[in-house]
Amino acid sequence: MSKTIHIIGAGLAGLSCAIKLKKNKKIILYEASSLFGGRCRSYNEKHFNCILDNGNHLIIKAYKNTFRYLKNINTHTKLISNNKTFYPFVDIKKTENWSVRPYSYILPWWIFFSSCRPKNISALDFIKSLKLFFAKKNETVYDLLGKNNIIYERFWKPFTIAVLNTDPKEASAKLLRKVIIKTLFFSNDPLRPFLVKKSLNDSLIKPAVQNFLDQGGKIKCNTRLKKIVFKNNFAKEMIFNKKKIKVDNDEVIILAVTPNVASKIIPNLKVPKKTNCILNIHFKLNEKYKKIKFPENSFFIGVIGGTADWIFKKKNILSITVSTANYLNSLGDEKISRIVWEDVKKTFNLNAIKKPKYKIIREKMATFVQSPEEIFRKPKMHTKYKNIFLAGDWVDTGLPATIEGAITSGYNVADYINKI
Repeated sequence: MSKTIHIIGAGLAGLSCAIKLKKNKKIILYEASSLFGGRCRSYNEKHFNCILDNGNHLIIKAYKNTFRYLKNINTHTKLISNNKTFYPFVDIKKTENWSVRPYSYILPWWIFFSSCRPKNISALDFIKSLKLFFAKKNETVYDLLGKNNIIYERFWKPFTIAVLNTDPKEASAKLLRKVIIKTLFFSNDPLRPFLVKKSLNDSLIKPAVQNFLDQGGKIKCNTRLKKIVFKNNFAKEMIFNKKKIKVDNDEVIILAVTPNVASKIIPNLKVPKKTNCILNIHFKLNEKYKKIKFPENSFFIGVIGGTADWIFKKKNILSITVSTANYLNSLGDEKISRIVWEDVKKTFNLNAIKKPKYKIIREKMATFVQSPEEIFRKPKMHTKYKNIFLAGDWVDTGLPATIEGAITSGYNVADYINKI
């Protein structure tokens, strides 16, 4: 195929697809706004006088395509990680601390060592959780694992919410099983966590855009796709906010947009509809906050028993992530900041220290609800139209809606088109 490939959407799915396509192809990337990255973006916060990310995205070593992508754009050195693989936690209700140390080589031998498990959880508790591997398509994580309160509250619930951004009472046990299998037999240290060193834009987005341009690709910003005209199972014309573009049968359109946008463009396309919010609140620290110390100099800590799920620290910015945060959408920013700051105070024993300057970022439709009902609404990358393909973390790759899911989706489409 030598004719034009049109990629709609410059998020991670669209960018990964663009840079994986063969260099001899004519590729045009269309973005509805002036910003790249979709839900993985950074911006200049003038009140903080620094760059803020819209959210905190942990990248684990088992994310094979994510690391391939980072190597493709030469930013694999722009990540930070702890010296050892561990996930520190604090239960702010019971004032207990522990670390999960899931270092393993092929098999998860770490569950047999008390120093590697959550506090008060035995190896037998994990062995009993093997029932997850026999999950039926309509069962939730809570259906299978919610009866054992200790391991559920201290391991399976935070793990499910972190991976699927879905409460275990809704989350598909079968999808979580797929995630575990993909990491279980990974060659070495699959759950080692990484975070971008400077910003999402610096590590994941800006270099990819430059890589694409260096390959001869073209980008058109502020170009929103409104409609596609179809004829005989082919897309024949794209209608944007400012112009129309004819499409030949041997040209390709890749819709790397959100599911709600794709369903408006393609008639009768079945997509996930129910969504979950992720809320991130950033606090700017000053010299008064030297008391904030993370376990073993970690760059993050998990929180049990509060509103906050994860707390990250990057220089003088403390960033708190609240997943499945739909219940907070009705609250104002000031009230949320007070609630979350109380969690921070309990986590680090700050007592009467006053709340610092803050910024709240709400991604109201961050991911779709990854329930048994919704995951069966995920479409394949192929559509009924011969020259239209789908890419995004909501497309069926066997992965949840994560960075790895988005990049894998983009790579899958590129690999298919490269063979045509």
